[in-house]
Amino acid sequence: MTPMENTHLAPLRKRIAKAPTCSGIYRWKDTKGAVLYVGKAVNLRERLRNYVQVKVDLSIGPWKLALRKHLADVEWTVTNSDLEALILETNLIKTLKPKYNVMMKDDKNYVYLEVTVRDPCPRLAIVRQMENPDARYFGPFLSSWEVRRSLEVLQMLLNFQACKRGLDRCNKASTSNQQPATDSSSEEKNLKPCLEYQIGKCNGLCIQAVSSEEYRNRIGVVMDFFKGNRAVLGAKAKELMAQAAADKKFERAAKLRDALGFIEHQKEGQIVSDPHGTDLDIIGIALSNNRSVAVVMKVRRGKLIGEEKYPLQGQPDSIVEALDAFLAQYTEAQTDLPPVIIVPEDIPNRPLLEAWCTSRSGKRLRIIVPERGKKSHLLELAVTNAQEKLRAQETAWESAARNLEDALKGLQNILNLPAQPKRIEGYDISHLGGTETVGSMVVMENGKPANDQYRSFTLRTMKEGEIDDYKSLREVLKRRLLHLVHHSAEMARTLKENGIAIRKARKAEQSIITEKRKDRDLPTDEHAYKETLLATKADRVVGMARLQERAKGIYEIRSVWVDATERGKKLGHALIRILLKKASKGKTYVAVEPALEEYYAEIGFRYIREVPEALKKSVEQYGIKNLIYMLYDKAHNKPDVSLTSRPDLLVIDGGKGQLSAVLDAMHDAGIELPIIGLAKKQEEVFIPGHKDPIIFPNESPAKYLLMRLRDEAHRFSNAHREKRLKHKSVGSVLDDIPGIGPKTKLDLLQRFGTITGIREASDKELLMTLNATQLKEVRKQI
Repeated sequence: MTPMENTHLAPLRKRIAKAPTCSGIYRWKDTKGAVLYVGKAVNLRERLRNYVQVKVDLSIGPWKLALRKHLADVEWTVTNSDLEALILETNLIKTLKPKYNVMMKDDKNYVYLEVTVRDPCPRLAIVRQMENPDARYFGPFLSSWEVRRSLEVLQMLLNFQACKRGLDRCNKASTSNQQPATDSSSEEKNLKPCLEYQIGKCNGLCIQAVSSEEYRNRIGVVMDFFKGNRAVLGAKAKELMAQAAADKKFERAAKLRDALGFIEHQKEGQIVSDPHGTDLDIIGIALSNNRSVAVVMKVRRGKLIGEEKYPLQGQPDSIVEALDAFLAQYTEAQTDLPPVIIVPEDIPNRPLLEAWCTSRSGKRLRIIVPERGKKSHLLELAVTNAQEKLRAQETAWESAARNLEDALKGLQNILNLPAQPKRIEGYDISHLGGTETVGSMVVMENGKPANDQYRSFTLRTMKEGEIDDYKSLREVLKRRLLHLVHHSAEMARTLKENGIAIRKARKAEQSIITEKRKDRDLPTDEHAYKETLLATKADRVVGMARLQERAKGIYEIRSVWVDATERGKKLGHALIRILLKKASKGKTYVAVEPALEEYYAEIGFRYIREVPEALKKSVEQYGIKNLIYMLYDKAHNKPDVSLTSRPDLLVIDGGKGQLSAVLDAMHDAGIELPIIGLAKKQEEVFIPGHKDPIIFPNESPAKYLLMRLRDEAHRFSNAHREKRLKHKSVGSVLDDIPGIGPKTKLDLLQRFGTITGIREASDKELLMTLNATQLKEVRKQI
């Protein structure tokens, strides 16, 4: 074995030698259990052997060589067929997003248009997941703006939108095979026009100005548009524009002109004409410098109607590998696959993929590699476009990388940091007039936002209506830093800096343990050293703690002692946390004086009333009264990957006052970190110990990076606050208004939708639901 050989490979070879020889999927994992790679195989044993061969095949490329270095474990799942393996592999890649798989970039920004076609009056919605089996989906679209703009244009031309009340009424009536009555007074009230109708956002389905049949026809035209049939709408736009101009409605004519321009722009891609009206997807792939991109050109009814770019994650070694991985994920995400997909090279999974797509859609699908003719020319165009897009993307990446490198170097030099800050955390406080106060922590890693590392804090110490950014920041930073202080890596760093070592007690040190027990009036226990940890400094014992198993799976931490010279430095916490790791398979308790409740709560212990009998008996034998019992709940104390990571720089939204508040929190936590404050008014940067702000060069990339971080923290805290507000019932505001009962409240919400809608409605509109006294109270309250 070479010095650089992965030590896990030898035991893996033994396991793989007993792996099944049938088809299935496999998952490679690292030492932490994270899935690194998902693959499928006709013969699991043979495929897995290729990864752990004694003699390394350097031709497999740097990406797979890097994977080999991190292999620590493998799991496999046997399947009944190769097709089943393909489906399972695709689903796992999409769910787990393994680091070493070639993947379409995260599809969280893709959207679909959902049409509930099974409803008598279908509803339209822009969604991110296809979850309704009874709905028809169009997409995915790379931009939600594109879909919203399309719907705006279609609304202008077709007036297809209906309000929720109208759709609910239509679908309810159709489901019960009843026609909505219009002769009763209650029904007349329901047939009053909604607010959306009055501002042109509803076609009047709610008041039967449009029949359900006509509504469904209009939705059909909308669906045709998203299928690629746009000629009818172009003609409709021209007709309406001419009519508006003739009626001297020039503002409407201008809007229709813009709508026509949008439709024509959608048709610009129709450079190909095919008299046979073929439907095709043409896929081009480009690879360069360990990066790859796929381009899909969509041909419908013989016309090229669109082109979509998909940057790929991972480092495929060849076009075939990239195409094989991309096609399975692409076809699984599509809602309208054509009968033919054109690709540049044949792929091993072609028969399986064709069978899978055919079984899903009920229509035969073929994947072909054209050798000549028009399809071959189209493929060349797709490949050329992929190469151009990859080239442009690389240029943008290189420019961004240079800017980030300059920014991080600038921060290191200007702030006198020991190294370039790899992890930067930004903090902001947001509130609404002293209510719903929240804090945010956003993270940049190597100059780029690390969204999965963001954290938000709902303030616990702020009273309703209290506005105090300093107090809020102190709480947020205290809570954040406690995670860091209690993390084992940070504790080890602190202990090492203080010259303290923690180890098991030796038999020869029993006398020291006995002495400390006598000081606390505890009986002698000559075997205590076997269960005790000692903290030593310069060969002197400065702390100890003991873990005893009172019954199977029931542990007690006791005899915690820290020398007076080391108190206040979290040494007791460090001893307790090491013992908690040793008792990871059971429940761990402490019996302590009430004054120590907060001390143990910081670690994660919580007060309990019901105590195991074995624990109670062992504690009561010492005759100590008025103790409280606490339990360490592992389920609620799992380490947070983000909060236990040590930042290289903290950025606070604010000036000297905010900076001072955070320094107090750091002092209380007993930790030192590089920190700055970025004041909004003049974008000034303050550092501890300096009265005046430090100067950044003009157009400094470093300062722009800090401003982006600060603005992102502000955005994230506002988003968290707004999310909390949404959870509060709108009805709660109406509940506090005298004279507004449940029925009136429901009528108001059905008619105006939101509190804002009620507030902005005219008195005349409100009097259709309220009487004069109620109107007066509503105006007074909201």
